[in-house]
Amino acid sequence: MAYRETSRSTQRARALDVLFEADERYLLDTQDLLNLLEDRRSISTSQVPIGDFGSQLVTAYADESYNVDTLIEAASEDWSLERMNVVDRTILRLGTAELLVLDTPRPTVVAEWANQARKLSTDRSVGFVMGVLNKVADIRARETGQKSRAADAATGQARTEQQE
Repeated sequence: MAYRETSRSTQRARALDVLFEADERYLLDTQDLLNLLEDRRSISTSQVPIGDFGSQLVTAYADESYNVDTLIEAASEDWSLERMNVVDRTILRLGTAELLVLDTPRPTVVAEWANQARKLSTDRSVGFVMGVLNKVADIRARETGQKSRAADAATGQARTEQQE
């Protein structure tokens, strides 16, 4: 099945552009980031300025940057944010913000941000992004008392073993 890009996919790319620019220009302080976002709603490096969904993603990160970064650090055990390349770090920040704040379903978030990594980063980055985002979702599920994918799989395996 071929990947089909949607308007939300385009807005994810626009959000990535804004957050990448903010990271490169050391504008990750909440107010600096929101000011840059406001500028990019009318003046953009791409042909189309960032729209509502892209703005929601950047704002979600700006509002929850500490929690997002802490969760990524916990999920990527051997990789601090500083060690990650800026594209992967930016993808993980936006993907994590989308999971935490916008409550987009895990499969959508993982697939969309993995596709961004496929287009903009290295082949190894795709698996890294998918792994970290899935682990972020698992950690978040434990924190909120929801079942994680791993728990669902373990429950299914236990049922299968009981039936045998």
